[in-house]
Amino acid sequence: MYISMVALNATDSYQQHKDIWSLFPNTPERRRDHLFRVENQSSNERVMVLVQSSSAPSSSEKAQVLQSKSFNPQLHNEEFYKFKLLAYPTKCLSKGKKVIEIHDENEQIEWLHRKLKGANVNVTSMESIMVKSKKSFNSRYVCFEGILQIIDSEQIYQALVMGIGRQKHAGAGLLSLAKAN
Repeated sequence: MYISMVALNATDSYQQHKDIWSLFPNTPERRRDHLFRVENQSSNERVMVLVQSSSAPSSSEKAQVLQSKSFNPQLHNEEFYKFKLLAYPTKCLSKGKKVIEIHDENEQIEWLHRKLKGANVNVTSMESIMVKSKKSFNSRYVCFEGILQIIDSEQIYQALVMGIGRQKHAGAGLLSLAKAN
């Protein structure tokens, strides 16, 4: 895997999605093998994005790779990690046919615990973020930060690689971990 910092000029989540695809021009059958999260947006419309991918990204006209490095996380049971996750917490109504956003903070934390059931999770901060998209509707994402202790390293590794929740194409789902000291 690779972890990269990328600069985009797009502020709309759909355009960001398209611009990030341009980093991977030779992806067979357009299979998405990357996750991303907007890290910050400056006043001049330039957006810094963290991208995790299975192949190395290449700069394009629409997206500039600022830094990229190989990334091979080694997760161990019982160890503590700081985490960050921008997510789109949802729940299904009527046997999965209708999906709605979860707005209640307690329900959002319960959702996170279900998604990270391979770890003991302690959320230290939550921030609600409105993500704009001209292609679909605007969505309310939640940025979770905190400490987790891994119980099942394989399960957490899968969450790290595959992402968590819905709207991965629009910048949600990337779980970042760093060993807690």
